[in-house]
Amino acid sequence: AAAAIHCLNSSEKNKLKPEVVDCGGGAVNLTSHKLLEDNKISELTESTSGNCGSSLIDKKFVEFLGRKLGSSTIESLEKNHYNILQYIVQEFCKEVKIPFTGQKSEFQRYEIVLENYPSIIEEARKQGFLKESDSVWVEFSDVRGMFDPLINKIIDLIKGQLAQQPNKKSSVIMLVGGFSESKYLQDRIIKEFNKTVSDISVPLQPMIAAVKGGVQYGLRTDMRVHTVLRRTYGTDAIRKSLPGDPPSQILPNGYTIIFDPLAERGKPILVNEKVVREFKPHSMMQRSISFDLYVTKALNAKFCNDPGVSLLRPWEIELPENDNYEDVTILFTLTFGAVEILATAENQKTGEKYQVKYQIKD
Repeated sequence: AAAAIHCLNSSEKNKLKPEVVDCGGGAVNLTSHKLLEDNKISELTESTSGNCGSSLIDKKFVEFLGRKLGSSTIESLEKNHYNILQYIVQEFCKEVKIPFTGQKSEFQRYEIVLENYPSIIEEARKQGFLKESDSVWVEFSDVRGMFDPLINKIIDLIKGQLAQQPNKKSSVIMLVGGFSESKYLQDRIIKEFNKTVSDISVPLQPMIAAVKGGVQYGLRTDMRVHTVLRRTYGTDAIRKSLPGDPPSQILPNGYTIIFDPLAERGKPILVNEKVVREFKPHSMMQRSISFDLYVTKALNAKFCNDPGVSLLRPWEIELPENDNYEDVTILFTLTFGAVEILATAENQKTGEKYQVKYQIKD
């Protein structure tokens, strides 16, 4: 949201509902927003992300060195001479990674001269490498091989975002974050989407867009008025057992604990919108009722121990002694704020109210 706020507030294109692609060092995050009145924003799609940021190019470069010098050489550098390895990586970034355009005519073979590092040469030759030279050459195809898998993932993420749009397309794509400064990344995205997206742009200072937006968002948490849930939120409930229920969730009384979804992933929701559900105790002997809150990215979770379902926080409220448990109703409410969820359980008979807060999972 932070990068989106900066882009929307600093662009004349905010009315076009741009898709913001935040290309950072580690992760790439995407979502689509619309600027509303009073500089508030509405989130139009469920945000998506992938581990395909620019730092993975550094990792692929180290893997390339391993193929040229031997894996044990790299292990030795990481263990005993990490500063030398870091220097080699930093020089590669400065001379090759940052200026790389993807045009072979603009590329010059890059030489990594190792004559000042006899220990590297010695270790490499023990493994049968560097037989005829004290240098490693980085070719155009090598660099393309480091960039392309990551850029392909980013393109797939953008396609996934466009698929969420009502008309399967967006008017504007805004690239922010350090990786978005890559000319090769920009050209690949333009080539892929220029027929379906009318404007693909990069702000003047893409690396600090998220920082600037974060300052604005941090000072005003009410700027986002509409969001799309990234996970399904639910609680544990019980129903009569059915054939096929997992034995671990079946209770001795013939009931089964299930995952009861309250607000589902992908649902557009207003900030401070309330999701309300009524619950009743199952016997007059019951002295408490559980409202453990669970969260999952799965779209069809049925039980609280299904893969991908995790417990946010256990929560249990007490029930007063009551001869007639059938007239006891607990009103359970989830209020989705900008950065947190407020859970409220209210006994409709006694008026007793219990509350607890949870951080919204991104």
